[in-house]
Amino acid sequence: MREDTTTEPFVVRRTGLGTTLSILYFGALLVALEILLTVGAVVWAVLNDSPMRRPLEAIWLSWGGAPLIFAIGLPILILVGAITTTESRRESDSDDVLLCLDNDRVYLGGDQPQTLPWGEVHGICRVERHWDHGEDGEGWEPYLVVITHPEGSNSKSWGPSRHWPGTKAIMGRPLDFDALLAAVKRYAPHIPVTDRGRVPE
Repeated sequence: MREDTTTEPFVVRRTGLGTTLSILYFGALLVALEILLTVGAVVWAVLNDSPMRRPLEAIWLSWGGAPLIFAIGLPILILVGAITTTESRRESDSDDVLLCLDNDRVYLGGDQPQTLPWGEVHGICRVERHWDHGEDGEGWEPYLVVITHPEGSNSKSWGPSRHWPGTKAIMGRPLDFDALLAAVKRYAPHIPVTDRGRVPE
């Protein structure tokens, strides 16, 4: 029987260069580099006892002033992006959530998010499916599969599946199977979790 005590949800978020936060961080890094570059040019001019205008013009007014326009516009874009991201997170669940487990449900994120109550879940398993793109190569892609109870039947059936969380992330690490196992045991210990390895189509 599942415990009624409330615990923090187990959440796996999308990581890497494709996430909203990572883009904002990357933009903030560019702004910091712009500031350091400007300060460096001023310090260089002072140490060489030369006019500050010359290195600053060489940096920011080259290519028709494009670097200066970029330097002015980027902080504004970052501010707008940060405000938009904050508001969207308040209004709805983040698009970056790939998997969420809590006391009541399994949430599979992605392009077609789906929520399944624990009562409809027969099991959770990790599988690897073969893919072949011809000249682009072939390999095995990990998936997370939720096995559900079909209506009016005692047998089990394959439910919705998603790419194994983290596999598409550029900077992230794949979801640890032991972490998933521990999370399911915490929220729904009666649900079996298996790793079936490579399953040919």
